[in-house]
Amino acid sequence: MAAKKQQQKIEFTLREKTGTGVCRKIRAKNLVPVILYGPEHKEGLAGTVSARAIAPIANSVARETTVIELAMSDGKECMALIRDVQRHPLTQNIRHIDFYQVLKGHKIKVEIPIRVINKELAPGLKEGGLLNQITRSLFVEIKPRDIPEDIVVDIAELMIGGEIFIKDLALPEDCDLLSAEDTLVLHISQPRAVAETEEEEILEEESAEVEVLAKGKAKEEDEE
Repeated sequence: MAAKKQQQKIEFTLREKTGTGVCRKIRAKNLVPVILYGPEHKEGLAGTVSARAIAPIANSVARETTVIELAMSDGKECMALIRDVQRHPLTQNIRHIDFYQVLKGHKIKVEIPIRVINKELAPGLKEGGLLNQITRSLFVEIKPRDIPEDIVVDIAELMIGGEIFIKDLALPEDCDLLSAEDTLVLHISQPRAVAETEEEEILEEESAEVEVLAKGKAKEEDEE
């Protein structure tokens, strides 16, 4: 199951001048310097966007899968995804953003996060099992309008020892999976105390077996 989200709209203003000094003045006006790359802008198109408008998207965990509708200065519109966010090393304020243009009807490669739900209902966790999430995202090729916010994994019925692989996930329609299907997403393992007890029992059995073998060998040597 994939969680859908609304497309965001941001005004994109062209800028001719570039450089550190220019970008500093831009930030002083509560704007963020940006570059738009893509099929129609291979050399990169420099611009600015409102810091207040872009911050909620750039700070979101779903920023790389949120399709943004850029309202260009010439009246045209361009769909894009955030590809990179540069931040101040101390304040973590946004300093620069790279956008990548996406075309309607054309599939693009994106990384989609995996979200686990109904942990409180999972029988395996109620019995003291431990949830181990190995894979937190997957790669797909999909049309921009179909990009989900995340891929939801329901573990309401997962028992101790239960496993979920990428092939078990419900993906959006008309989407090409790029990650390996046999990749383990998560599993519920035995409670630590039980696991340790079982390990101790195995060690004791192995020790007893070694002791029996040793006695048998000693007896054979005595008989010789």
